[in-house]
Amino acid sequence: MKKSFSGFAIFTITTLFFSTNIQAQGDNWSVSASNWMQYWYNQAEPNWIRNDTLPLEKTSRDSLDNRFSVDFNFGDFYAGAWLRTFEPNFTSSSNEKITQRYLGWRQDGLNIHVGNFYKTFDHGLTLNAFLDDAVYFDNNLDGVRVSGMYDHFDFDALSGRGFRFQQGVNEFNLTRDFTIRGARGAVKPITGLKFGGSLVKFKQSSSLQFNQSDDINLSSVNGGISKGPFDIYAEYAFKEGNTGEEEKTDGDGTYLSASFSHRLFSIYSEYKNYYSLLYPGPIGPFNTPPPVSHSGRNLSAMAGVPGETGYQIGALISPNFNLNFEVAFSEAYSRGSKLQYRDSIIYRPDPIDTSLERHVPIGLYLGEKYAGIRWNATDKIVFNAHWDRQDYNGLEGDEIETYFDSYYYLSPSQTVSLATYQRTLSPITGKYHEDYLTLGYSRNNLIEVSIGGSTTNKVYQPFEKADPKRLAFIEATIHYKTNELSILHGGERGGLICSSGICTIRPTFQGTRVILLSRF
Repeated sequence: MKKSFSGFAIFTITTLFFSTNIQAQGDNWSVSASNWMQYWYNQAEPNWIRNDTLPLEKTSRDSLDNRFSVDFNFGDFYAGAWLRTFEPNFTSSSNEKITQRYLGWRQDGLNIHVGNFYKTFDHGLTLNAFLDDAVYFDNNLDGVRVSGMYDHFDFDALSGRGFRFQQGVNEFNLTRDFTIRGARGAVKPITGLKFGGSLVKFKQSSSLQFNQSDDINLSSVNGGISKGPFDIYAEYAFKEGNTGEEEKTDGDGTYLSASFSHRLFSIYSEYKNYYSLLYPGPIGPFNTPPPVSHSGRNLSAMAGVPGETGYQIGALISPNFNLNFEVAFSEAYSRGSKLQYRDSIIYRPDPIDTSLERHVPIGLYLGEKYAGIRWNATDKIVFNAHWDRQDYNGLEGDEIETYFDSYYYLSPSQTVSLATYQRTLSPITGKYHEDYLTLGYSRNNLIEVSIGGSTTNKVYQPFEKADPKRLAFIEATIHYKTNELSILHGGERGGLICSSGICTIRPTFQGTRVILLSRF
């Protein structure tokens, strides 16, 4: 790893001190680039995805993850590529390759794209290929996409191959065993009115992916009205197909949303009813419909249930420019049954002894109550607070988060801050709480310094990896020209992270981490 560290140090110094704001562009051409690099020296698994196959004993090694992207534009043509270097402390996973490359042409609303791309059909009930670094999720497609956007209609048609997201599996080791072909379109006959639909055909080309969706067809119809303060949307999707064992996997999904906006307040609501809709499975699918919750959690991501139904209703209240309130309430109930160990609460099939398995109703419930406030007390003091309760009868149990932060402007160029929050968790292994405190200082958006830590009273079970009761850290962030350098030393407590309907476990970090984001 010495080679990686030397390269990291040289690149950091060169970028910070020799980069400029000069744009590489002409009258009809331009070149732009960015580089995201993370180096860490820690005592844990390097990536933030739980992998039970890796050893749990502490190690003290350095690791590097670097993603460089470059884009070229010449008139109506464009091209680009992503180069990723990944050298974790487990050298068997080290790799360096071009993970994305693409080129295309666009003119007068028409776009032809070849290579890697992301695409969401409407609200994601039939297709949702996207990138979310918060949960290390990336299900990009590699193929051809044709898109058009005009005054009274728009459309997309694509054909591509993808790999399925799997927790704990390095994306370099995955192969694109899934073929997706699809099209969508929408008509806008008058201002504020829109309706359309989509068709997607999904095929699994790897016979080694046992009991997964083998040949799937999805179709959807949708419509929306946006008039004055009202915004209403509805979509229905239907799935039909077979698994690799020739079993039917028919399903459907309904998503509804409505909102009303006023100068002083707005009200929003959502409804979902999905069953056997996600493909090839409920964890990391190629179609991720809205989670319908304030936190982004849903039962499919947390427990792998085949279906769920639920709703959310909320309100934003702004009596004046300096005061804002938000309240939200959501509920979700699981649908269907699932294989389970006999006389066990662990929802997973026994791959060896099938006599221990049985189909049982899942009966899971997930509810959320949220209340938040933002108050600019004076021109120098800002307060933020929220209370978020998750009621969940699964393995993780209930969770309550109480959060408060405040900013005080010492001068127009200097700010001090305080953030504190407590999380109370009630898993089946026993109730406990975590307490967090962070103090910060920033100046002219040039430098930010934070000092903080956390404590917990959790009693770990013999089969659990024990984290320290107390953790502390110091972090500094420097903004220089078009670069942002962040250095952290100490410990950050992990936990469940959910975003965009995807959930994963972020383990506790202990060590030194350096992140450099550069734009050229």
